Amino acid sequence: MAMELGELYRLGVRMGMENDPRPRDEIESELHRVAKRYDALKGKERERFDKDGLWNPYPDSRLLYGDEGREVNGILWGIDIGTGEIVLADRLREKGRKIDLVMGHHPRGRARNTFADALQLLSYMMEEEGVPGNVAEGVMAPRIREVHNSTITENNEQCVDAARLLDMPLMCLHSCTDVLVQRYIENLMAEKEPKRVEDVIEALLDIPEIDHMAKLSNPPEVRTGEKGRKAGKIMVKMSGGTAGPKDMYEKLADAGVGTFICMHMPEAHLEEARKHHINVVISGHMGSDSLGINLLADEVEARGVEVIPCSGLVRVRRK
Repeated sequence: MAMELGELYRLGVRMGMENDPRPRDEIESELHRVAKRYDALKGKERERFDKDGLWNPYPDSRLLYGDEGREVNGILWGIDIGTGEIVLADRLREKGRKIDLVMGHHPRGRARNTFADALQLLSYMMEEEGVPGNVAEGVMAPRIREVHNSTITENNEQCVDAARLLDMPLMCLHSCTDVLVQRYIENLMAEKEPKRVEDVIEALLDIPEIDHMAKLSNPPEVRTGEKGRKAGKIMVKMSGGTAGPKDMYEKLADAGVGTFICMHMPEAHLEEARKHHINVVISGHMGSDSLGINLLADEVEARGVEVIPCSGLVRVRRK
């Protein structure tokens, strides 16, 4: 058995949409808005348009190199992919391993250029916690510009060029697997109903990928608050691109959020969360990313494709 590149790409997007925090009609409405913008374009602007956005609501998840009809029997799959991993895949292929695709999590190439747009999801997540929609969008707008201004100056085609030179298909699936983590941990917290911050930590350690990283001296941590404090209303933030604006913690506190669970958080954000008495629990970046990848990778392996983990991916099979 094998999969085609396009089939694998669409599987990742479909699983993301099925687990997205937004209702399906909200996603379809956004795709309709993209289609209207495309329909209004002419000439060179229409040619330059990223047509994947007509069906894929995750701007940081793209097939970067390779024809959609190419057959995939084996994937070298990691969290951060660079030129080194492309060369590693080529070297392993020379040694007899069946590797037909290098898959990354964090966006590269054109997916990195549009990464800032993925933060729009966080506006909806804030609204779901009780922050008015107009306030959430207003708070997010400067942060989205900041991320765009940062990522657009990077050499984002470097590893894509390496993939092209070695004729190695390359894909990155970011937000569409992050939403799998989001749903998984939200369900876990609903099931465990942690009363104290220490109970949140214990629940996270029940996840094999996070437990594995804890054994490597990278456990979940309480960054603001104390383990013995009441957890209160818990917000899980595993998707939405990257860290939001530091202004959001005041709005979340006003909306009643007591504990904020995320993969990582800058120091300036911690200071804001501390100021507004929000407990911050860091689940761990590599363990959390691995969880989302694994939920998709299980479905890929079930279709007969071998997954070879690399670059920080903690492979745990649930099927």
